[in-house]
Amino acid sequence: MLIQGGRVIDPVAKVDAVMDVLLRDGQVAEVSPPNKIRGGADEKFDARGLIVAPGFIDLHVHLREPGQSYKETIASGTAAAAAGGFTTVCCMPNTTPVLDSPEWVTWVRQPQRGAVVNVFPIASATQASKGAVLTDFRALQRAGAVAVTDDGKPILSETTMRDALRASAEINFPVVQHAEDTRITQNCSMNEGATSFRLGLRGMTDMAEAAIVDRDVQLAQQFTGARLHVAHLSTAEALKSVRHGKRNRVRVTCEVTPHHFALSDSDIRDYDTNFKMNPPLRSASDREALLAALADGTVDAIASDQPRWAWQSQFCTCARRFRSPASSSCSAPGRPASWNCEDGERCSAEAMRT
Repeated sequence: MLIQGGRVIDPVAKVDAVMDVLLRDGQVAEVSPPNKIRGGADEKFDARGLIVAPGFIDLHVHLREPGQSYKETIASGTAAAAAGGFTTVCCMPNTTPVLDSPEWVTWVRQPQRGAVVNVFPIASATQASKGAVLTDFRALQRAGAVAVTDDGKPILSETTMRDALRASAEINFPVVQHAEDTRITQNCSMNEGATSFRLGLRGMTDMAEAAIVDRDVQLAQQFTGARLHVAHLSTAEALKSVRHGKRNRVRVTCEVTPHHFALSDSDIRDYDTNFKMNPPLRSASDREALLAALADGTVDAIASDQPRWAWQSQFCTCARRFRSPASSSCSAPGRPASWNCEDGERCSAEAMRT
């Protein structure tokens, strides 16, 4: 196939120009300026006005298997990824059961799952993601896991996180942190600010995220080679710790999501649960800080944090569910993201304020 006239963007090759691309046997055979391809092709595709790029990689998705196939399967989730141009995804371990053993990591990677793109499992950092006893990092790595995390929950114990980062340094294995001090976010529904005050909702402070990031960067600095990755970072305060760590040669990386740098809590007009997610939409100044960090390289990746919900939960607008703790992220941009209200209840805004 000859892809003609598309804007080819390849950061590795430092290419950003209108080019023709020749594919042969599923491989890129030649990339040249328009009408300069030497080889021939039986099929041609007019890509004028389109971007041609290497396959995207999503570091943070929720494929819901094992145990939650009524929401999504590995086959359907990877088909959606392929349709969006993603050829590799890293799936989170908060499934049923949790991916906390080599056997379950192997199960996810088996051909029988029907994946149509590369799937790299991220295993649980602690047994059953309960934040207490570490899993066997070496065994998980040998089984094919590319990192560990308790995503959906933080590794809240300083002792547990220190032990995790020590193990990380020994085998060059990233620890991914869901940075949220749940001791101070309990019963919070959104970001603390003018919008939460107007709606009468308890808000999460930026320090609930920033304090965990700052602690973990300091812990990672104690172990040469420890690898810390901060998932779905959302605040300017947390970015300060990441910048400080990078300046001090700590192996810390972070990701941000499209919804956090595209929207802010000021976009929430009423009790619309399409805006409910965790981390919550932050302030306009936080949003601007994320954009600046993307531009200057402090942020290492954009990830979707895509979780698929059952249809019942996607199309319910229940005020009481907005009030409930934001223990789950929103769907990826472009997908319905209503809060999980599978019993179909509908509550008034007045009830939500109680």
